[in-house]
Amino acid sequence: MEKLINQVLDFPTWVNGKLPWNSWNSCMDDSQGNLAKWTGDFFRVGAFVMVVTSLVASIQGLMGMEGDAMAMVGMVLSTLLWVYAIFPIAQVVRSAGDGLSESKSDTVTFIFHDLIMAIIKVFGTVTAMIALFGALAMSVTWLTTVEIATAYDAGMMVWMNWGYDTVASATEAFMAMFGLEYVGGIITGFYEWTEGGTMTGNWGFENLVTVGWNFVGVAVILAQMYVTLALYKFYWTILNTLFNFIKNPYLPFRSK
Repeated sequence: MEKLINQVLDFPTWVNGKLPWNSWNSCMDDSQGNLAKWTGDFFRVGAFVMVVTSLVASIQGLMGMEGDAMAMVGMVLSTLLWVYAIFPIAQVVRSAGDGLSESKSDTVTFIFHDLIMAIIKVFGTVTAMIALFGALAMSVTWLTTVEIATAYDAGMMVWMNWGYDTVASATEAFMAMFGLEYVGGIITGFYEWTEGGTMTGNWGFENLVTVGWNFVGVAVILAQMYVTLALYKFYWTILNTLFNFIKNPYLPFRSK
């Protein structure tokens, strides 16, 4: 009777072992050990989806073209520019995924250091590249009077500002602990510094200055990204040291 009961209770396990292409259990069991690999795969899939959706949007834009000849030429040039741009931009995401998949850090370090540092780099670099191609598009528009879509930051700046504001707030609070509020104010002011803009009309010295400031905006985005990386690295080092001390308390006193 006991043998029969055990066979009935083990029936799901027996069937599970007979199912074809069944590797789900091993995937779940190894999920923590494969966290870095899975995260890398997520970034690679994201890069592929980015390319596909951009190409589809570009094709839909071409199919919906309307207006005079100059407007259609501008739309075609805009499409060609941003179709070209999407591949190096997607490669930034793909490279971040490759780097994460090779991480040998423990789970806590991977999540709170490696992953966040990679995300900051991705958002900052992608935003800078979009701004760069936008500045190039504006330069062509200034030279040829053909309107080319600039897409200065393509909505990425919102995400950048969210991450940067978090680091800036932490810096303000940290500096206030030592009576250095003015330093926190400098950091906050640095993150509020943005350059760029749109042209009014074509040609003209004023529009040329606007084009130049758009290129300056690319440098500003990169500078803010590197400052954010440095500050986050600084805070992570402090927290990591604190956590290690809590796990292994040690007072630097010599005992005789």
